[in-house]
Amino acid sequence: MAQTTEDAIRAFKAFVRKHPELIKGVKEQGKTWKDVFDEWVLFGEDHKIWEAYGLETAPKKKPPLANEFMRLFDMIGNLDAESIQKRLGEINGALDAIQSLLQNWQSPASGAPANSRPYAAGSLPAPPTPPYPQPPYYYNR
Repeated sequence: MAQTTEDAIRAFKAFVRKHPELIKGVKEQGKTWKDVFDEWVLFGEDHKIWEAYGLETAPKKKPPLANEFMRLFDMIGNLDAESIQKRLGEINGALDAIQSLLQNWQSPASGAPANSRPYAAGSLPAPPTPPYPQPPYYYNR
């Protein structure tokens, strides 16, 4: 908190003006304003300590993302391992069926040549080996 003392006192005064029931609570408990100011600096405006002075502190709202995480953790806690295993097996079977269907669809039809592109990149046959051990353009001197 990089606040100067004057700024903190102004903010505390605004807090007291916003909650006039605090004045009555301080008088009933016989505390000094310095003690109340120190508590305000330590605990902040939303702490439960202010309920002792008669203030009603509103509970902090959880961010919406926190609610989603709580729902997710509840769902994970309620999962049954056997039912998950059963569902994963069913999904695996469906994926296997789709994969075999795609392989059958992509394979060449019977009667069509096995390779529709015989000289595609990387499919050229190796050059024939010469019947002689020397290079073809070997000259004797």
